[in-house]
Amino acid sequence: MPFILFGLLVALAALGATGAVVASKNRSASDASDKYGPKKNYAALPQMTFTLGGGDARLIDVKVLLEIDPTVDGKVADPYVPRISDQLADKMRQIDPQQLSGAEGAKLMKSTIAGVLNREMRGVRVRDILLDRMVVR
Repeated sequence: MPFILFGLLVALAALGATGAVVASKNRSASDASDKYGPKKNYAALPQMTFTLGGGDARLIDVKVLLEIDPTVDGKVADPYVPRISDQLADKMRQIDPQQLSGAEGAKLMKSTIAGVLNREMRGVRVRDILLDRMVVR
């Protein structure tokens, strides 16, 4: 009889320790999501190449990531890509390559893209625009 009671107590202790470990892992995972915020969702536009304005016909390669609502599918921008590309091509012809140097150039590029996105993707809320790649050649 004492062996049965001893075995029962050891089994209960093991179950309690296992429960404590599982609970602490779940708590640390939720703490991490609270600390870093909700997971971000990105819609990637394909790499696009445009001709810039100015006397010397220079090109710019651009790859853009759009931060969208986490509940929206990442492929939401796909139907709009041809119209976005056409509008951006028109806007890029108005920009001189010297305007795209430094941090101000990235701001100009983001604001230009934001203007086109606001016009073409009215139903989709874009939280932020990230320039994954921007190379002037």
